[in-house]
Amino acid sequence: MTPLEELLYIIEGVPITLAISILSFLFGLILGIPLAFLREYMGKSLRILVDLYEKIFRTVPELVLMLFFYLGLGLSLGISLFKDAFFSATFVLGLRSGANQSQIFRGAIRGIGETQMLVARSLGLSKLQAIFYVIIPQTFIIATPGLGSEYALLVKDSAYSFILGVIDMMKKADIIRKTTLDMVFPYIATAILYILLTFPIATYLDKWGSRKKKQLGL
Repeated sequence: MTPLEELLYIIEGVPITLAISILSFLFGLILGIPLAFLREYMGKSLRILVDLYEKIFRTVPELVLMLFFYLGLGLSLGISLFKDAFFSATFVLGLRSGANQSQIFRGAIRGIGETQMLVARSLGLSKLQAIFYVIIPQTFIIATPGLGSEYALLVKDSAYSFILGVIDMMKKADIIRKTTLDMVFPYIATAILYILLTFPIATYLDKWGSRKKKQLGL
C-alpha cells in the first residue's frame, strides 16, 4: 500500500470513531445533567449514590470497564447487548462521560451561586421551575468550555474500542501495521486525524463559552 492508500484506509474508520464519540457524549449528557442537579439540590442519600457513581467511573480505567462489559457480561454471561463491541465501547464511554459531565455541570452550578435561585423563588417560581428556567440555561453556557474538553477526551478514548475489535481509525491503523509491517506512518496519520477531530471543536467551544460568559456577566 502507498502512503496515500494507507491514509484513505484509515480515514474510512473516521465515521465509526465519531459515532462512538458523539453517542457516548450524548449518553453522558443525559446522565450528567440530572446527576449534577441531584448532587447539588437533593437529599444526602442521593448525593452519596451520585458520589459513588462518579468515583467508580472516574477512577476505573475505560479499558478495564470495556473488557468487563464485553468479555464478562457479553461473551461470558451471554447478555446480548454487550456482545456487540460497538455498543459495549459506547456504553462504557458514556458512563465515564456521565461521571465527568456531572462534575462539569456541578462546577457550573456553583459558579452561578445561590443568589439566583433565591431570587427566582422570591418571584414565585418553584424550585423545579427555577432550575429549568433560570439555572440550567446559564449552566450550559458556563459548562461549554468543559464540555468541549470532554468531547475531545471521548474522541481520544474511543481508540480503546479497537481492543474489542471495533473497526475504527485505530483498528484500521493496526491492520495496516500487521499487513505492511509499517510501524510509523499508520500511527502518525492516525494521530494527526485525532487532532483534526478534536482540536478545532474543543477550541471553538472554549472561545464561544468564554465569550458568552463575558457577555452575560457570568
